[in-house]
Amino acid sequence: MSVAGIEMLAVPALEPAPAEAMGRVLAGMDPWATLGYSADTLARGLALAHPDLIRYVAMRDGAPLGLATIRYPWLRGAYIELFAVLPQAQGGGVGDALLNHVELTYRSRTGNLWLLVSGFNARARRFYERAGFGPVGTLSDLVLPGEDEILMRKRL
Repeated sequence: MSVAGIEMLAVPALEPAPAEAMGRVLAGMDPWATLGYSADTLARGLALAHPDLIRYVAMRDGAPLGLATIRYPWLRGAYIELFAVLPQAQGGGVGDALLNHVELTYRSRTGNLWLLVSGFNARARRFYERAGFGPVGTLSDLVLPGEDEILMRKRL
């Protein structure tokens, strides 16, 4: 599928070299940098194949721009386990295109789309709120002591 020149590639797991490259980039970005995720941990997660996980990689001209890892089924819906737009692609509509793709993909399967956003990640929270997600709960100290994770939901 192509949206505004962005192609969405659905894969069960990233191959080792792209997973390592993506892990290095994500480890240097928030929220993962603040939460202390290592490049190796992120790469292993991205390369992990699991029947309940699918990755959508936003690409343009063969180069990755961002990705979303979706866990389905999850709590009567689909859960956005990881959502990232690479630094060089931020502000160009990649996040909107990727999130719209996820919503369209799961709209016929379920009535809910879920995610967690770190309380300190105000920019991401605004992005999700503009997209129609609302907070449903706060999980304190879930990933890092002293930091909240906000559970958000969008009814599809």
